[in-house]
Amino acid sequence: MTNDYLWDRTGPPDPDIVRLERLLSHLRPAADGPRVLMFPGRARHQSSRPSWPFIAAAASLAAVVVAMAGVSLRTGRSSASLDVTRLEGTATIASRPVVDRLELRAGTWLETNDQGRASIDIASVGRVEVDPDTRISLLSSRPGQHRLQLQRGTIHALIWAPPGQFVVETPSSTAVDLGCAYTLTVDEEGVGHVRVTSGWVGFEWRGRESFIPAGAVCTTRVGLGPGTPHFADTATAFNEALAVLDLPGGPAEARRVALDRVLADARPKDAMTLWHLVSRLAGPDRARVFDRLAELAPPPPGVTRAGVLAGHRIMLDDWWDTLGLGAANWWRVWKQQWRDSPGR
Repeated sequence: MTNDYLWDRTGPPDPDIVRLERLLSHLRPAADGPRVLMFPGRARHQSSRPSWPFIAAAASLAAVVVAMAGVSLRTGRSSASLDVTRLEGTATIASRPVVDRLELRAGTWLETNDQGRASIDIASVGRVEVDPDTRISLLSSRPGQHRLQLQRGTIHALIWAPPGQFVVETPSSTAVDLGCAYTLTVDEEGVGHVRVTSGWVGFEWRGRESFIPAGAVCTTRVGLGPGTPHFADTATAFNEALAVLDLPGGPAEARRVALDRVLADARPKDAMTLWHLVSRLAGPDRARVFDRLAELAPPPPGVTRAGVLAGHRIMLDDWWDTLGLGAANWWRVWKQQWRDSPGR
């Protein structure tokens, strides 16, 4: 049902509303009769009180709306499940073997053994393939948002719906799909690793964010959240230096050497990595990252050195938008939606 049609009839007609209008058409006042506005605060009534036919129509409409709401709620509850298909080996849901297909209901766990593989059909949103030795549960499922929890193991997600409709909770971060395909792994200690093959994924933990575009990877750790993403083809020394910078503390000299390595080895496309680092480091280190990032990807008009060093989020988002990896506003909008969603 579209609000435009319901309120001002500008949108496409909803079949249920059209049927309701026909049922109540005999209660419509004559063209020259008293006219009552639904929202008197917006204009004055043309008669001092509503006619009884209007009251009857309003009561009928209220009854229908309540009935429709009840149907909607029942439908929402019954749809809080996803279809699981066993691909090979052994897969169980709530300790019940998946022989062919079985429903994964909210609050239950799907588990595969060392040779088990399964596929989860995410309604009209996408599909998730579950690898061996994986434990994953359904937290909630409703139109527009589907939320899973990966406790351990590996999943391969292919999402073809608009961004923000598929979310996976891990022990260390929340992965929000932004229209993509990716592989997500969680080990026995809760350390997560994502590799994105198309689109991009947002990782978030307590305000710490990582944007992982296609071709990039990112590690997330319990108690620390997402690390700094980098492209999968970066050199080993570059990746090891990033790991030093991602871990808090450590000898100052080791961190200085690590930052030297990252800045020296960064290629133009590694501006994505430096963009993340510029907001995570502080003081002179942040200034050094800014200067190198500005060499690789000059900041757009309005993005100043002073503003970025002060941590202005809008400037950072505007700079991200020039990297050709998608718009930061996508993340801001969709993150707010899943944060505000019921059950979050």
